[in-house]
Amino acid sequence: MSNVRKRIILTSGLILALMAPVSARAQVDISREIANPGFDPERTSIVVADAASGKIIAAHRPDLALNPASCAKLATSLAALEIMGPGYRFKTTLASDAPRDAGGSIGTLYIRGEGDPSLINEEIAALAAQLRASGLRRVTGGIVIDNSYFDSFDFPRKGGDNGRAFTASISAVAVNFNSIGVTVAAGKHGGAARVTLEPPLEDYRVINKVITRGKTRISIKTNTGAEGMSVTVSGSISPGAGPSTYWRAVDDPVGYAGAVIAHHFRENGIEVSGPIRSGVMPPGAPIVAEQLSRSLAEIVYDMNKHSTNFVAEQITKHLGGRRFGAPGSTEKGVAAIEEFLASIGVPRGSAVLENGSGLSAISRISAQQLVKVLVSAYQNHKVRSDFMNSLSVLGVDGTMKRWGRIAPELVGSLYAKTGTLDGVSTLAGYVVMPGNRLAAFAILANGLPRGVWAAKEAELDVVKEIAGVQR
Repeated sequence: MSNVRKRIILTSGLILALMAPVSARAQVDISREIANPGFDPERTSIVVADAASGKIIAAHRPDLALNPASCAKLATSLAALEIMGPGYRFKTTLASDAPRDAGGSIGTLYIRGEGDPSLINEEIAALAAQLRASGLRRVTGGIVIDNSYFDSFDFPRKGGDNGRAFTASISAVAVNFNSIGVTVAAGKHGGAARVTLEPPLEDYRVINKVITRGKTRISIKTNTGAEGMSVTVSGSISPGAGPSTYWRAVDDPVGYAGAVIAHHFRENGIEVSGPIRSGVMPPGAPIVAEQLSRSLAEIVYDMNKHSTNFVAEQITKHLGGRRFGAPGSTEKGVAAIEEFLASIGVPRGSAVLENGSGLSAISRISAQQLVKVLVSAYQNHKVRSDFMNSLSVLGVDGTMKRWGRIAPELVGSLYAKTGTLDGVSTLAGYVVMPGNRLAAFAILANGLPRGVWAAKEAELDVVKEIAGVQR
């Protein structure tokens, strides 16, 4: 799993909009766009505002509370950036049951996390290399994973866990987004395919039931039972097909975290023996190392660009623990987000948030309320650039990278968060208007009489109208 840290700077149009003086805004007429058959007008909420002043310049059913899908991450992002600060870092602590002996050995290795969502292979490998350089040579008493900073591995959500990475469980010690990479490549025609894990974990058994024939249809299931942890890969792969990597949620975050950490320790010359298990780090245990995460600004950047539910839920529980005390829970995290929303003019109880990611059939918020989030972010210079840069740029990156063919007129000038669920399509963000003035907008469409893509095209037509694009 690559550790991408590339940042996208604001485009010239948005920079000019940021520098433009506050002035009176003309109204934007979106009546034609509301009539688009991609919308159900009775189940659509739209608000457009001057980003600098907050003045409303267009609206349709502004107070109608609808399902925001992943646009709920806007509230989660801004609350986290405001409360904890863009430079905030999550801490993971490694400790032992006794100080390291003269030969470089420790007994039990305790790993206590606080929900770092960015602990991936590269970070763990670098930590292992540092520990080897410091003199650590072996762990003889196994690994204890301490997840006590979170209340559970789950969060309230829409539907169940179908094994896909976007439904992964969350945990205070989480590696690789609690997902395992399974690479499948074709073998000889009619024979078994080649299946490997990323990383290649000694503690996982691979059960390969994939045959090289016909079309590619792959099924992956992780399991922890009496015989240990395993990955069963079934189905078929087309002859001659190149390697493809599938990321799937693990069923045992404790076992997986321990297995990945043990693997990277061994790869860096540190022997690890003994069981992997769940437990609590004893008070006063000698510290082996403390691992700090990437900055919150970087974490939010990747979360919003790629709409990663796992990261949003990790942040939500951690935020709850920070604000109301450990263990962090979704309920506490949502309460912290709602407390923040109240501070910017969204009264408590007027919006319903089931979780922090928007993977919910219950969450409800209005376009007016989402625009308050966007305006508040814009008006706060301490978080403005980090918040805005975390949004997908149409035709450039993130979830709107391939939308250039749909709306070439908006390439590079539309910064927004997308959202999609069954019967739900949402879009909210910023776009430059004529005269280099910046608009904050939110479009929430539920019902979708002609499906998701018809709704998205209708949303982009609204944005074109805001931007003054000739159509």
